[in-house]
Amino acid sequence: MILKHASFLGADHQLHQQDIRVSASLINQISDSIEEEHNESVFDCSGYIILPTFADCHVHTPDTLLRGLFCDMEMASWCNDTVQGKLQQKIYDYLDNNVASEDFKTLVLYAYMQYIKNGVGFIVETGQADNSSAILQECAQQIGLKALVDYYEDYPPKIPPSSTIAQGIHLHEEEELNKELLEEAKQLFAIDNPFLMTHCLETTWRRAEVEKKFGMSTIELLSKAHLLSEKSVLFHCIETSEQDINLLGEHHANVVHCPLSNSRAGEGSMNLCSMLKQNINITLGTDYLCHDIWDVMRATYGELKQGMRPELYGSSTVLDMASRNAAVFSSGTGYQGTIEEGSGADLLFLKAGLELSPLVNLPGFSNVDHNLLMYGRPHMIEHVMINGKWIMQDRKFMTIDEQKILASYAEVVRNLFVED
Repeated sequence: MILKHASFLGADHQLHQQDIRVSASLINQISDSIEEEHNESVFDCSGYIILPTFADCHVHTPDTLLRGLFCDMEMASWCNDTVQGKLQQKIYDYLDNNVASEDFKTLVLYAYMQYIKNGVGFIVETGQADNSSAILQECAQQIGLKALVDYYEDYPPKIPPSSTIAQGIHLHEEEELNKELLEEAKQLFAIDNPFLMTHCLETTWRRAEVEKKFGMSTIELLSKAHLLSEKSVLFHCIETSEQDINLLGEHHANVVHCPLSNSRAGEGSMNLCSMLKQNINITLGTDYLCHDIWDVMRATYGELKQGMRPELYGSSTVLDMASRNAAVFSSGTGYQGTIEEGSGADLLFLKAGLELSPLVNLPGFSNVDHNLLMYGRPHMIEHVMINGKWIMQDRKFMTIDEQKILASYAEVVRNLFVED
């Protein structure tokens, strides 16, 4: 396929006007003019700005049924004996007990539709229901998302990875972790050195739990257990000390920043600028009950502008966090988060209009990536290509029956929340 008259944000963060040839799953050629070969399809990109699809590096699926059930409640009180807590537990139990059902697949596909509509092509999936990892992988493959799927205690999985799906393991949460579980994680890690994921120092409560049991922070513990490395994907990392941040940098660990869930839960803010100063690889995640990676990017940009050296970090820093920085742990899926020859053909097509203008792209000054970040919105996304295949065209899904899923999802919601 040839993408003719393509205006795209290149790896240099400049806007380019060229033709792009997609062969199989890759961007095979970028040139000023490409002539189509025999029977090669051509797509006219006039009127669009093309970006690499985004990477949402911390999601829990399915979560949409839990919207609004955690408002104004701290994490340590979830599922307590209040009306709100009982509602939370009701939905958790429903999800755990319905993993094998068609309704569960509907819930997963409904959530995955939201990611794609927001321009996400790669996710780090940590799941929501018990023993659901295989279903999550199946649904990601069905809709066309690339993913690193956390398999928890089901690692190594009975089903293999694929060209678009990688598999990893989970370290137990800090309030559950003990010496035996830590040893189990080390043994699993020794099997084939998979990616290791965990929520890390998300709250003062969780930091206190791990310090009470081990006499050190989670990051120190991982370091001493030889589990802190470029294969570590750590979510949140809010309650980090200077020593913790130094260790993250020394071991080349990956951190996923989730500013919206952090702020909405009242848990605090990650020390973003200090981590950047240590050259820590930071990616972004929507986390829980939020699927808008654009809002996450803008929140991150605001945090950077409030940092110690706001002139050091700008829109390009944030766009990298939401795309190419994920390539460190998405390599097994083919996701690279850039538009250049040889990279994966994971592209979103944003309708170019007055909402983004004026776009200035001069040798000495460009505001293109800034305007895309600050004024881009999900409703502007017309098409999404993942792995060289159209997943959404003209905002219609090509891989699933969207209307069937919406109808089934509405029925699940009615059954759970609407009284007779």
